[in-house]
Amino acid sequence: MKTSLPKELCGFVIALTLIAPGIAAAQALPSIFEPGGPDFVPNEVLVQFKSDVTDAQIGEAFRRGGLSFIRQVRTPAMVQARELGITRASTRLHPEQAIRALSNLPGVEFAQPNWIYRNQAIPNDPFYAGGMLPNMCSDDLPSPIGPLGTTSPFGSQAEKAWGMGFTGSPDVFVAVVDASGIELNHPDLAENIWSNPAEIAGNSIDEDGNGYVDDLNGWNAYADNGEAYETGNAHGTHVAGIVGAVGNNGVGVVGVNWRVGLIAAKFGTGNGGSTADAVQAIDYVTSLRTSKGLNVVAINASWGMYPGAALDQALLASVSRAAAANILFLAAAMNNNTNTDLKPVWPAGFDTTAAVGYDSVISVGSIDTNGFKAATSNFGQNSVDLSAPGVSIQSTKLAGTYGPMSGTSMATPHVAGAIALYAATHPGATAAQIRADLFSYGLIPTATLIGLNATGSRLDIASFVMAPARNLTSPVEPADFQAAAVSGGEVTLTWIDQSDSELGFAIERSSDGQSYTITDTVGANRTAYSDRTVRPGNFYYYRLRAYNPGGSSAYITAAPVSTPQVALPAAPASLTATARNAKQGGGISLKWLDRSTNEDGFQVERKTGANGVWQILALVPANTPQFVDQAVVARTLYYYRVRAYNSAGTSAYSNEVSATAK
Repeated sequence: MKTSLPKELCGFVIALTLIAPGIAAAQALPSIFEPGGPDFVPNEVLVQFKSDVTDAQIGEAFRRGGLSFIRQVRTPAMVQARELGITRASTRLHPEQAIRALSNLPGVEFAQPNWIYRNQAIPNDPFYAGGMLPNMCSDDLPSPIGPLGTTSPFGSQAEKAWGMGFTGSPDVFVAVVDASGIELNHPDLAENIWSNPAEIAGNSIDEDGNGYVDDLNGWNAYADNGEAYETGNAHGTHVAGIVGAVGNNGVGVVGVNWRVGLIAAKFGTGNGGSTADAVQAIDYVTSLRTSKGLNVVAINASWGMYPGAALDQALLASVSRAAAANILFLAAAMNNNTNTDLKPVWPAGFDTTAAVGYDSVISVGSIDTNGFKAATSNFGQNSVDLSAPGVSIQSTKLAGTYGPMSGTSMATPHVAGAIALYAATHPGATAAQIRADLFSYGLIPTATLIGLNATGSRLDIASFVMAPARNLTSPVEPADFQAAAVSGGEVTLTWIDQSDSELGFAIERSSDGQSYTITDTVGANRTAYSDRTVRPGNFYYYRLRAYNPGGSSAYITAAPVSTPQVALPAAPASLTATARNAKQGGGISLKWLDRSTNEDGFQVERKTGANGVWQILALVPANTPQFVDQAVVARTLYYYRVRAYNSAGTSAYSNEVSATAK
């Protein structure tokens, strides 16, 4: 989630047209900035200021780096960690020169390029090979498993795990963080896609107050909205199918998990995305565990950059925040046929031990159906942890279809899926313990991989899930659960937390006191919640339970609560639109007459040209009958309309007006 500059930095007003100081004689740029090296966003840098930075130091940094402010990236996870966030800025210099000028300045923690990460799949022939999935099959030892034709000595052994009854759980979650999103309505994925019960679709309101508006199934960090679905690139959809295409449904393929929660976190457009957006996508996933209490056990990162780039400190910090929240990070080793011991790749080369005390990053290489390293897979006796099937893997693709793809992108979700399968039956395991059990029980030593990865081994899902069980006691039930109507559209819930082992609390609601449905979940140590999905003039019943991966407490029920009747607000009137010149601040100024006394706010809508499509432009607070549209293009004609809203619904629209931006 992109935000404005936080108040800690607002004392210094950043000029947008600073002139860079003279630079000493040009020096040869390091090889990572030469053509053919890792990609980065041109003319941009990311700056992490120190917590005690002064206004003067910020000003000096902007002067020396020739910087112009773009935005402050400060996610809820950064706020929770009491971090200032990352300043994203354009520069008049080459990024390498700006970084050199910034790196040793007082008040600057680090400065780096805004790297571009690429998906790591290699497209293959677009045919679907009769549903054959050798990557999921086993060696059939000591006895045959599954139907004839499913023997695959170098498969992931998932088939064996299924035969023992290990098929996953919808209460365990894997986040697919990808430059492309997921086709959420794919018939083999839809049932396993996470749905946020506390958000109302399409109203541009953050009902659950988690800092992300309309995050119904995940988050699109690139576009700053909840549209995490994908229509143009199958990469994320293919990855998601390997982790958790629905099993035993008579349709298409099957994932490592038949049942699992899949979260879409998109950070780019199709094949690539930047550091700044990847950081926000990862932090979004972290917040789902810490603030909403979702049992997210793994992030799948089937992407990376060209080997040899300088350490991406901003991205490493976000991976470390996820690690601190007990989330493992599965990273593709990349497809350059390169020894990454000599030329590291990010994020696969990260190590979070210094930050959180254990390494959450697991780097995955690719093997073919004969157990050999895939021709393009990177390798490294220290930098690649293990290998998994990654050649001609059949999985879900766009438009409800299926097809093969190859690469370390396809190998990585086998391991992410294995971790979710393990977590479903080992509820007491921490992320560090899951990693330890993976390397202790979940590997098959393989002669063809000796010297090519750190373990000389490949994935064995069946042995991994058979690791000794870890027990976790269910939490103690909460006490003194109270519900009170604040307005026709909001009920406030409070309780006493009596447990020290919960992952979160589940809030359920009923209209008759008999049949309950989930309203939302919140993270550990919470004692209050506001339900903003209620309607005026209704009776509601609530119940609450604490939970962790080991189970749930007993329910505690609140007294019924009734929401007051609320009348619809009156429509605004006399809307005007006036184009402003540069001296006036630019944009188009809107003003209207507020004819209501009970609105919660105003919804401003805009379309471009007479034949355009109306879209929500902004939500304006109650009693504020004005708005300036700064997101305009010169000499473009815009149309506007406004309506009031409250918990009862929306008013009629105002009159329509138009103006041409100067």
